[in-house]
Amino acid sequence: MEIITMDNEVVKTMMEKIDRIADYVFKKDNVPKEEAEILLTSEEAADLLKISTRTLQRMRKDKTIPYMMVRSKCRYRLTDLEECVRRKIVHCNPKTLEEFKHNYLMTRKEADDGRDW
Repeated sequence: MEIITMDNEVVKTMMEKIDRIADYVFKKDNVPKEEAEILLTSEEAADLLKISTRTLQRMRKDKTIPYMMVRSKCRYRLTDLEECVRRKIVHCNPKTLEEFKHNYLMTRKEADDGRDW
């Protein structure tokens, strides 16, 4: 059996990389569910991305953009749309996405606060 030794600097570098990976994983796991599961209609998604609903339909057909069917209607996760913008599949201003998300969460919170159970 061989004993492998490593230089202190190599070990330190590896530990820093492992810490960065762990931070990334934990950050991704800690996305609030309310933000992770924001579902948009075709009209909302098209408006947000500044494209027509026909272009959105074409992107669905070409499997360029992820979507899901909910009660026979197309829905788009906001996180999926953000990823498409990040990967430059769709050209959109990221600031617009952040503003939309903020406004959407605020209006949803107000609607939830006004409910009579």
